[in-house]
Amino acid sequence: DVLFGYRLLRDASKVIALTQTEAWQYRAMGVPEEKIAIIPNGIDLLDYADLPPKGSFRKKFSVDDDKKIILYLGRIHKIKGLDILVRAYAYIVNKLGVDDGLLVIAGVDDGYLDELERLLSQLRMANNVLFTGPLYGKDKLEAYVDADVFVLPSRYETFPNVVLEAYACSKPVIASNVESISDIVIQGKNGLLFRSGDVQELAETISYVLTHSEEAQDMGRRARKVVEEKFSIDKVVDSLEALYEKILKKRDKRS
Repeated sequence: DVLFGYRLLRDASKVIALTQTEAWQYRAMGVPEEKIAIIPNGIDLLDYADLPPKGSFRKKFSVDDDKKIILYLGRIHKIKGLDILVRAYAYIVNKLGVDDGLLVIAGVDDGYLDELERLLSQLRMANNVLFTGPLYGKDKLEAYVDADVFVLPSRYETFPNVVLEAYACSKPVIASNVESISDIVIQGKNGLLFRSGDVQELAETISYVLTHSEEAQDMGRRARKVVEEKFSIDKVVDSLEALYEKILKKRDKRS
């Protein structure tokens, strides 16, 4: 950063921020306002046009129909806050008395699985959590479709595409209020936020979503609309092309 980073920023015609938070970080590094363009990541909604039938994931992993699925999908790494999620799930079962939920953790082990399993054993919850391993393609879509809520308890995030994936499957999202998450998860509209690291608040928020299914479904429908309006890959590409054309026209005028 010291040798090259600031020089690259200074000489760039434009810098692209994924969120308002990243734009603020650019300003803090001395980038002039007129050089900053905010263009988010996007996803191809064609991949979500023909979703698998409901119940496919449950059948594949022998999950009872009366279980409400709390889904995490991503790397199994400490930065993702899975210890917070596991403790919150234990609180839901033991303190709040909600015993019809099932925590599903899907993803590749990034060096944290052993520690997470030890924590589950200490909490006596080892038999209450389903680890699926990494899911791709149709298998991943089946997990989203059957989930009642998607949870992202990260300690740090930039722009998590898994949130957009959950939105594309019309699922409400619960996420920690770190960095740029609040630019994507709008409180009470397409999901709910909790204070990062607050186990009890996360537990109560998950419990609320599981016990207010109609409201959760409404959030899921609004989430799908948000991703269609703001985060489809077509709209993102249009914005990028317009930005590139604007830069090139300015350069042509100077030359």
